[in-house]
Amino acid sequence: MLNLSKRLFVAQGFALPLALFYSRNANAAEGFDFQSVRANYLERIRKIKNTGLLPIIDIESSYNPLEIDLSAFTRSMDRAGIAMMCLSVDQPGKLVEQGAIWSDHALESFVKFPEYFIPTGNGGNHPAWTKFPLDFLMALEKFIPGHNYPLMGEFEVRHYPSPRQISRGAFFRDVEVAIDGPLMERVFMLAEKTGIPFQIHYEIEDKLLEPLARMLGKFPKAKVIWCHLAQIRYQQRSTQYGPAMLEKWLDQFPNLYIDTAFGDALSRYQPSGERHARFWSDAQAWTNLIVAKPYRFLAALDIGGDRMDKIEEWTKNLRYFLNRLPMPTREIVAYKAAWKLLFNEELGSL
Repeated sequence: MLNLSKRLFVAQGFALPLALFYSRNANAAEGFDFQSVRANYLERIRKIKNTGLLPIIDIESSYNPLEIDLSAFTRSMDRAGIAMMCLSVDQPGKLVEQGAIWSDHALESFVKFPEYFIPTGNGGNHPAWTKFPLDFLMALEKFIPGHNYPLMGEFEVRHYPSPRQISRGAFFRDVEVAIDGPLMERVFMLAEKTGIPFQIHYEIEDKLLEPLARMLGKFPKAKVIWCHLAQIRYQQRSTQYGPAMLEKWLDQFPNLYIDTAFGDALSRYQPSGERHARFWSDAQAWTNLIVAKPYRFLAALDIGGDRMDKIEEWTKNLRYFLNRLPMPTREIVAYKAAWKLLFNEELGSL
């Protein structure tokens, strides 16, 4: 591990307090090389297909690097038929408070289990993103291109506490960062410069739509994954969003992608009392849109540090949604769309 006591990291003319890099495996510093693992990724997809399961690339999940058993985790992936996961580090608060704003653990996980993981940059979440955003952005700007990450993590831009967080009183997850403000503008700029996609948790509300549209238009080469299709937690705050509106946006903004991590038809958001997975209330219209534009929709589990043991259960829920889609749309959303977005290759028959 790097000594975190009084180390300074200097970037862009600024001295940042302590170390920004928390590493337990020097090999991770070599970064990600797609060509070295491409054949292994494809072989894993083929093996899962040969079992009769539809392979899935999970575009959006995260974990606490201090609280994961990678061997057990990969065994759960095998049982669930998850080919690869884009697994992003949620840097623990105790390390952030010591000055370790960034972690390369996603690369370490890839080094240990290369055919299972697609290294993903640290999530923009509490406390690194909420308490130390400038330091976090400097680390992001250095390590994302420096280590060849194919994907940035999920940025909490407008984020209400999840049902699980509400149940345990974790209201610090009520986050609001202006998507058209200086912090997110740097993320858009990095994505446009590098071609590396990033993810946003951005609640679906009328007042938030125009700023997002403006940024998508201002940075047309920045590939943005808007997480959680049709997840609306307060219906009275969202009167515009729906299949027709999103179809117009996908036509207008070719740099916009949507992940499909959302709850089941009975999932409720406690503060509003509403069933917030709106896909199910208009499932056929949403399905028609996905069939029309399958490469813009990405399978996602949204596994997190408080649900690391839920891979198999949540994969069943994801497959219930995927099975509603006709072939070949189902295969595209399950893994081919993610492959094309991340690696700029269109997969044929395997």
